[in-house]
Amino acid sequence: MITLNVCKKISQKKILIACIISFFMLLIPTTIIAQDDMKSLDSLAEIAISNGNFAGGYLLRTKQIDTLSKQVNKGDSNLIRLIANRGMCLERIKKFDEALIEEKKAVELWTKFQDTTSYTYASLLSNLSICQIDVNQLDAAIENSQKSISILETLPKTTMTQWMYQAKTYINKAEVLAKAKRFKEAITEEWKGLEIFRRYYGNDTSPYLKELTYLQKYLKESGNEEEADKIAIKLEEGAADLRLPKVKEFASAEEASKYNKEAIYCCNYYLDHPITAPKMIEAGQFFENWNNLSKDVRINMGKFEHDLLQSQGGSLCYLAYEASMITNELRNNVKFDKVIYLAAIVEVTGFYVDNKQSIGLVATLEPFAKVYSIDNPKPVLKLAEEQYDALMKLMKENRNTKLQ
Repeated sequence: MITLNVCKKISQKKILIACIISFFMLLIPTTIIAQDDMKSLDSLAEIAISNGNFAGGYLLRTKQIDTLSKQVNKGDSNLIRLIANRGMCLERIKKFDEALIEEKKAVELWTKFQDTTSYTYASLLSNLSICQIDVNQLDAAIENSQKSISILETLPKTTMTQWMYQAKTYINKAEVLAKAKRFKEAITEEWKGLEIFRRYYGNDTSPYLKELTYLQKYLKESGNEEEADKIAIKLEEGAADLRLPKVKEFASAEEASKYNKEAIYCCNYYLDHPITAPKMIEAGQFFENWNNLSKDVRINMGKFEHDLLQSQGGSLCYLAYEASMITNELRNNVKFDKVIYLAAIVEVTGFYVDNKQSIGLVATLEPFAKVYSIDNPKPVLKLAEEQYDALMKLMKENRNTKLQ
């Protein structure tokens, strides 16, 4: 149960969850629409493709292309992107020869009318290489995969989307190398892609483990049964995100107490994974709902905590702070403690440092981040001591006020 010492927590939970949902909505890619009158077609195409209806997506993209072709020249960037997207729809419905023609056309048009150095060009080359794999043009596929990689490796990357482009090009190249029986090179490229997946998803979640199956396959086909068996054991453990309990509302402290084990699991999941990992929002919602009713822990709210909740990124970090407090209080059967409080500030600082690129600047944590070192927590602990003293002073003032 949270004890408030600075302000009442009226609607604070709603604000916190709203901030989290808003953040995760930012991770969803948006579609750039070429013309206002094409919005409906584009929306329908996106829905069809996202639902796996690639034949429907192909027809809708064709209508878009026919419409846009009458309004712009053939070198228009949006038109070329639509051609490429239509090509990949054909690839998914296994019309490989037609798909290859479309992707070649897209690359040729982009090369002639746009550039040969952008993320888009690298993506088009990667698409082309996939289609070349399908028709067994392995040498050409390897060449275009490497061209795509060479471009991406020179471009600045500041977003998850950009890094995922990079990961997928490594993975595509690994696939074609494996098909060409060049397993040693395939394994190297696959590891490069997996490292980026680990950075954004963690190494025990569904996206990572799904891709890990390909590494296991390449190792096995290369004759390295020992390493393949090690991966098989990891795969048998299953994905951590699939073991998360469903988010629920708790009716009483008694009911919350029955879910202490699940709360700890969600807290650990939140602390152990990057903010971009699957189901982070669900994990945070579970232990936040649990904490609002639980009498098994106590988290005192001071200026530090209050200030964290004033921004979207700060709210995400507050959940890490809360998760640390919950796990340590439950494990030690203690309701608030100085050591637990100091540990929580060190842990939330590490969480912030690791995820700053994704969540943005959080002013409240910047002083801690500037002195943070994973090998030497003392500078952060010194600042945390000051926060603890301020919290104790505030709690004392509140008690004295109540007695008057």
